[in-house]
Amino acid sequence: MKEAIEGRQGRGRPRSERARAAVLAAATDLLVSGQIDAVTMEAIAARSGVSKSTIYKWWPSRAHVILESFFNRARYTMAVDENASLQEVLTSLVLALIRLFRDSDAGPLMADLMAASQADPDIRAALEEQWLRPRRQVSAGLLRAAIERGELDPGTDIEAAVDQLYAPVYYRLLLGHEPLHDALAAALVGQVLDGLRIRSRPAGEPDSAAPGGGHSASR
Repeated sequence: MKEAIEGRQGRGRPRSERARAAVLAAATDLLVSGQIDAVTMEAIAARSGVSKSTIYKWWPSRAHVILESFFNRARYTMAVDENASLQEVLTSLVLALIRLFRDSDAGPLMADLMAASQADPDIRAALEEQWLRPRRQVSAGLLRAAIERGELDPGTDIEAAVDQLYAPVYYRLLLGHEPLHDALAAALVGQVLDGLRIRSRPAGEPDSAAPGGGHSASR
């Protein structure tokens, strides 16, 4: 079976998209049907029909397979409407994340991944590399462009602003003390942008910048 899926792929050639899809589907199935600890390279290989040695050529660890399978399912939540306003785009991004966590098994899976990352450095690294960093870069880029257009204060700490937009969603996901309702997206974005927008100052009042001067760069 492994040979049937992997085909006649030689060393150094581009990896088989069919086999790659089988591996990611297997990782997703294992995540949904069990726990993160059940998603081993051996289990992925057995379910996908792709040899473990081939999987290791493509991904350095099981954590990277898990996160890529997870990210592929949620890629749509990073879509940006180029014709929408900053507030509309950010609200759409936060709302998509809320609905992903609330309305699918992605919510419990992300909670499990975050918990596992505390003890597993591979999962922690993969979570940052394949989930957090790409998502943060999208929002950071939107905020940076708004600063350049003169919409937001040039002293804005971009990384802190991104934290303010999304951290409450993860907080509610993990602790469950308040619901992840749709209205939360507009509330978070509105409150953050209200604090960052440039306002006219009284005549003679000097400009003030955030500590450290200027905005931080996204990682």
